[in-house]
Amino acid sequence: MKSSISTLCSVLMLTALSFGCGTMGRAKRSGAASTPRHDRYVVILSLDGFRADYQQRAHTPNLDKMDAEGLSGRFRPSYPSLTFPNHYTMATGLYPNNHGLVGNEFWDERGAHYRLGDRSAVEDPAFYKGEPLWNVARRHGMKSASFFWVGSETAIGGFHPDRWKKFNDKVPYTDRADSVLSWLQLPKADRPNLIMWYIEEPDHTGHHESPESPKTLRMVERMDSVIGYFRDRLAALDIHKQVDFILVSDHGMASYDKTKTVNLADYLPLDSFEHVATGPFTHLYPKPSYTETAYQILKKVPHITVYRKGELPERLHFGSSPRIGELVVMADLGTQIFFRPGGIPRDFLAAGHGFDNKHPEMWAIFKAVGPDFRAGHRQSDPIPNITLYPLVCKILGLQPQHHDADERLAQSLLKK
Repeated sequence: MKSSISTLCSVLMLTALSFGCGTMGRAKRSGAASTPRHDRYVVILSLDGFRADYQQRAHTPNLDKMDAEGLSGRFRPSYPSLTFPNHYTMATGLYPNNHGLVGNEFWDERGAHYRLGDRSAVEDPAFYKGEPLWNVARRHGMKSASFFWVGSETAIGGFHPDRWKKFNDKVPYTDRADSVLSWLQLPKADRPNLIMWYIEEPDHTGHHESPESPKTLRMVERMDSVIGYFRDRLAALDIHKQVDFILVSDHGMASYDKTKTVNLADYLPLDSFEHVATGPFTHLYPKPSYTETAYQILKKVPHITVYRKGELPERLHFGSSPRIGELVVMADLGTQIFFRPGGIPRDFLAAGHGFDNKHPEMWAIFKAVGPDFRAGHRQSDPIPNITLYPLVCKILGLQPQHHDADERLAQSLLKK
């Protein structure tokens, strides 16, 4: 099917990409001069789907130790609260609306289809805007490395991190930790100042078992043991006092209430749409003559809220990208949305994410320990996850590219 997005938007996008950043919206750039700190190192680990309250419901001695030794808080994901958009948000400091990955599935200005699991799409640099942290490091003469971070598998601006790997969920978690530790033991000229790595749990277990399941909490405890394994071995390195370790997650998790499931095919004809992308975050690309009709119908459907794409609440910072469908359907917390003329599946996942980021169930974990963080400091208000970008730049003395974050908030998280 051909995309209904205009050729003009495609031209504008290509023009923006040619300047290397291509951000939209209220992006900003620090005016302060920066001096690269080549003797400092930042290691960032993302545990996918680690909801902010999991720690309080499981036995996590290693996470508790991080709280005592450094900064702790909660990360508020950007909307939509999905894996790919939020990992790239953390890497660029841009909202999904501005960095191009507006969902786990979308169609761009070229009519090209981006979706998880499509290797050719994931590796296509035209989908990615902004300057990720590994490119900022390169611009300052620093090495970087990635173990499965979203965006690192494509040559954004012509570059990968200096060391990177294609995603393979069969790699044991401690093997990933060992690789990170080995990178920190390279000769100084080859050693990455920035390392970003990723583990797909407890997201996978939470989806299948629900965030309330004892099995999910056992996986949380397993992730805690990986943290302990990594930190114990990090402490034995000669450079350990020069390393800041930051632990994040991309989003939380909420159980589905199957009594609230919505099948849009019960209300709308599928052949009136160019494309559809469904789930807790749903956006629709209607044929132009059908947009207003579909909008009026969807306004009456229970358990969802429909917006014309330019009319979403301002707090979501979402809705101006040409990659977003003309109609955005926001599910009530716990509602799963399908568009299946043959009926919804009998069985589907127990839980999901992608919901409005105002819900605490979508909030994620955030911790940081090392020479740049105060011991025992707790940040009470949820921290927008765009803040990671300027925070890392400040630690390493890097001049950031345009971003959407509040640099004063980033500064406040560090030792004075």
